[in-house]
Amino acid sequence: MGLFPFFCVRIAGISRYVSLSLTLLIWLTAIALEIVPFGRAIAVRFIKQYKIFYVYLGFVLMRDICLMAIYFRWYRLYPYAYWGSEAVSVLLGCGLVWEVYVIALAQYPGAARVARNVLAFVFIFAIGRIFVKAWNNPKWIPDATAFEMERDLRTLQGALLLALVLLFGYYAIPLGRNLKGIMTGYGLLLVTSMVNLTLRNHFGDSFQSQWQYIQPACYLAVLGIWCYALWSYAPVPEESEPRLEEHYQALRTRAREGLSSARARILRGIHP
Repeated sequence: MGLFPFFCVRIAGISRYVSLSLTLLIWLTAIALEIVPFGRAIAVRFIKQYKIFYVYLGFVLMRDICLMAIYFRWYRLYPYAYWGSEAVSVLLGCGLVWEVYVIALAQYPGAARVARNVLAFVFIFAIGRIFVKAWNNPKWIPDATAFEMERDLRTLQGALLLALVLLFGYYAIPLGRNLKGIMTGYGLLLVTSMVNLTLRNHFGDSFQSQWQYIQPACYLAVLGIWCYALWSYAPVPEESEPRLEEHYQALRTRAREGLSSARARILRGIHP
């Protein structure tokens, strides 16, 4: 998500100099907090354990550095740079959710295979729907398309993460500090983004002035969670009794039996 269009709005009630100074301070703080988990993962050598997450974090880091330069030197280009890079950030977020599922379900090959297939279908369908709608719209506007894509895909990502949390909560499966931190931080990021996009769509750009204090604080909290959770490598604990996989195999067996029985009844109906 990066450092959001909060910086496109001057903070109300204070001078421009103070506003720009505060903007720069928050921006530099966020960049520093983005560097910490990245540098720590390289130092401790577990960056390969969460490849897509660190690709996402690395992109956000480079994006924030570039956007900061654009904001202070080429302000008029900032909205275009923001929305263009935001589309890439949202797509990388889909990959991050995919990786969370792969790591969380690594001990459950049957359930993991189904989850991968479902996620691939859902993401391809959602992204395809957005681009087809934009292609067929005679009044296509890049900013509006990026806004709609972010809103829809952030909502989808949040629903998928919530489903995983409920699944692991039901089976009392531990996630490990790293994965739990990634999910908690990204979940907070998604909630913040969805609230912002929903209310902004309803109230318009005027809402941004009311949101400009909350959103930076939430983003810095996300980075704080990641710094703490990813300070050292903590893999997902192995479950001694994988009930989830047992239930999946039992469900699969019942489904096969049901299909075989239905096929037999259809064949008897065709050839009495």
